[in-house]
Amino acid sequence: MRQLLCAAALSALMQPAAAQVAHRDTVSYNTDTLPAAGAYRLPNYAPVYPALYRQDAESKTVEAIGFLKGESLGSAPATFISTGLTGRIAGLYLQQSSGEPGNDGASGTLRGRSPLVLVDGIPRTLPPWSINPEEIASVTVLKDALSTAMLGMRSMNGAILITTRKGEQQRGLHLDFTAQTGISTPVKFPEPLSAYSYANLYNEALVNDGRPPVYTQADLDAYKNHTDPLGHPDINWYDKILKEQTPFSRYTLNAEGANKAMRYFVSLDYLNQKGLFRESDINTYSTNSGYQRYIFRSNVDVNLSRRLSMSLNVFGRIRDQNAPGAGTQSIFDALLATPANAYPIQNPDGSLGGNINYSNNLYGQSIMSGYTQDVFSDGYADLVLKRNMDDVLKGWWVKGTLSYVLTLYQNIDRSKAFETFQMHIDPATGDTTYQRFGTKAEQNNTSTVTRREHQIYAEAATGYTHSRNGNTLDAMLLYSLDHNTINTTASQLPESFETLAGNVQYSIRDKYIVQVSASYGGNNYYPKGNRFGFFPAAGIGWNIDKENFFNKDGFINTLKLRATYGLTGNAVAGYYDYIDHYVGAGGYYFGASAASQSGITENQPRDITTWEKGEKLDVGMDMRFAENRGAFSVDYYRNRLTDLVISRGKSSAALGYGNSIVRNLGKDLYSGLELSAGWSDKINDFQYYISGNFSLSDSKVLFNDEPAYPYSWMERTGRAVNGIYGYVADGFVTQAEEGPVVEGYRGVPGDLRYRDLNGDGIINQYDQQAIGNEKPLLFYGADLGFSWKHFSLSLLIQGAAHRDIVLTGPGEWAFQNDGKGQAWQHNLDRWTPATASTAAYPRVSVGTNVNNDIVSSFWVRTGSYVRLKNAELAYSFDDIRLGKIKVSRLRIFLNGLNLLTISPFKQSDPETLPGSYPLQRIVNGGITVKF
Repeated sequence: MRQLLCAAALSALMQPAAAQVAHRDTVSYNTDTLPAAGAYRLPNYAPVYPALYRQDAESKTVEAIGFLKGESLGSAPATFISTGLTGRIAGLYLQQSSGEPGNDGASGTLRGRSPLVLVDGIPRTLPPWSINPEEIASVTVLKDALSTAMLGMRSMNGAILITTRKGEQQRGLHLDFTAQTGISTPVKFPEPLSAYSYANLYNEALVNDGRPPVYTQADLDAYKNHTDPLGHPDINWYDKILKEQTPFSRYTLNAEGANKAMRYFVSLDYLNQKGLFRESDINTYSTNSGYQRYIFRSNVDVNLSRRLSMSLNVFGRIRDQNAPGAGTQSIFDALLATPANAYPIQNPDGSLGGNINYSNNLYGQSIMSGYTQDVFSDGYADLVLKRNMDDVLKGWWVKGTLSYVLTLYQNIDRSKAFETFQMHIDPATGDTTYQRFGTKAEQNNTSTVTRREHQIYAEAATGYTHSRNGNTLDAMLLYSLDHNTINTTASQLPESFETLAGNVQYSIRDKYIVQVSASYGGNNYYPKGNRFGFFPAAGIGWNIDKENFFNKDGFINTLKLRATYGLTGNAVAGYYDYIDHYVGAGGYYFGASAASQSGITENQPRDITTWEKGEKLDVGMDMRFAENRGAFSVDYYRNRLTDLVISRGKSSAALGYGNSIVRNLGKDLYSGLELSAGWSDKINDFQYYISGNFSLSDSKVLFNDEPAYPYSWMERTGRAVNGIYGYVADGFVTQAEEGPVVEGYRGVPGDLRYRDLNGDGIINQYDQQAIGNEKPLLFYGADLGFSWKHFSLSLLIQGAAHRDIVLTGPGEWAFQNDGKGQAWQHNLDRWTPATASTAAYPRVSVGTNVNNDIVSSFWVRTGSYVRLKNAELAYSFDDIRLGKIKVSRLRIFLNGLNLLTISPFKQSDPETLPGSYPLQRIVNGGITVKF
């Protein structure tokens, strides 16, 4: 039923109808299961269930929708399915910014905004990405106003609909078991200096600052020759703390089947991913980072009568995330702050090394700080009843949905404190003494439920379909209530979304399609009288190939033009933020004895009185050609967003708030171009496919309440939404007292110069402008592969261009942390009189240099890259008899993730900046047995 296409994001039971839609943004092909078209197989446009596929289904799609079959996600050995989606669908930009187990999922935007994620048509409060890809039937990306209009006050940012698998239509029980294991290695570590290089560069930095060097030639010789490992240590902390590789494994058992009245899909999944921290036999517990996940899913569909059906989906998940007691990110921060010569790992008596400047031994943080565990338990049950009402009115149906979700976050703290010691040898007597730093303490043993969430979702829907003389009318009406209670430990009142939505589509002989969708939805966190809004959208489509004048025997098989326009909304209400809040204040001292009395103070004002609004236009064309072997699609979109929640730019600091007052004031414009193309063919036993997508995403600030700047280059209005702003670097200072340098600073040779934009001879805030992210972001993906007899190979290449990153802090600058921080290989390219013409780094200083260590164009790098994101090689055996066991299929595979990256940025991975848990390269092998 066509009306369900528009409601795909809200309907959990109508998957077979939604499966008939042939979408445009196809990025994967599976030539094993698709129906043939003449001598060729059709590209994998949309049919989740090929038996339900209709050749004319694609012609009735007016919305801008991307589609991917779940089978494509199984080739990536990733913990989160968002990582497997990277590069596969036009308009969806995903970035994997961490490789830490349990936190290594990709996140990003859809046409510049963060999309809503739904599972089986229901917005979930639980994290949706950490599920087994083998549970997924399809992923549908809803991009424009028409496809999301029925989401009401959550329609502005687009949506991603994950549809889980139903049981097979064929009768009987069918089992399949997959076991896979692999090795995970860091893509790239930062390159710290050795103790000798560090000491040399540190002396140079001191001299540059007009101070005497601290390391003698004897010190330098000891570091270089390693003659005094206790007094002159040389430790690569990355090698000592982190492993070169770590294991990854996953095991899945699926059961599915059907009989006359029921079909079912049941899945059990276990995943174990270890982290990079080294461990010690002195502990009886793990101090490594790690992630274990247990998942149970049961999807059952039952025909209760000839017209009444029931669907019951049950999902349960436990996620166990382990970390050293000191904290994963804290250890990576310490790696940036600890040079190779800071202290020995251990003293001769076995105690941990340390001193007054470095009292928190890195080895101790990793091995002897105990551990913490975060246990996330969540699950849900969905009950859906649907009745065909043909006995009352032909083409009429009704449906009801009820879902309950429960999520618990538990923290187990078994961390502990440890001591470090600095060894001193009396030169006169030779006696050895130790100076202690820190305090040893008993191990903690606490368990706390830090967060509790539950969601109740209810939905009632009815629809009607009628066809006459080749014309079809589809209509639908839906009411939903989404009731979320979050963080009950803080006694927070629940948040509710209430929506009444409808959709009507009329198709005239499949040539002309007109569709209208609208919703009236609200959120209880807004002021009374202003809690509901109206969100209409409309679209038209013209199937030119259905016209009499179209040459149906020509190269082009189908050709469609389409356009949609609508008004959407996004609830960013905060927690009743339109109401003034008062919070507890610090003590006030008064009286004869100056006793302290607590008080209250006004919280930062947040005058959020309405929802964010989006006016969205999409124009597209779809084409299939060469006997349906090839496909091409193009979309142009223009989204004008208003009433965005931003901090006021014109508020006065005299009130004590500065620019922290938040209101519905912002206006942004997002526009872009998306292209998708694909080709699949067969030559005897050799089948191959190639598809690609290309997205160009631009943004512009229309209004941000900024003050009236004296110079146009200071303005952010009219520039990119996520622009980088700072000074424009203009080479190096060559003579003492030369400039221009920042106000109040005296330049010396090797310092950065800055462009004096206003010509007043002073470098200050009036000389800052946009220095990065001014071009539209370009991102793309290419999926290609082949199958020959029992072999198959698939490759996924993805990348981004026009992407700028700015490098700051201890991962880029030398000797930070009050001069005690690390220094890096790229710091050796610093300015000296001998390298003045080739230097790629200013002169080195000890500590923060107020002129050089600020955001400027000098520290902006291109973050463009091309990555072999995923590859899989497989061999399949069919119909094998192992004794009395009939195996219908046995498949052996080898796959990988983040296998190869090409980028002009060399210091770290372009997606994961220095100081973060490094991105992981996974090489994985496994076997699947189907019975």
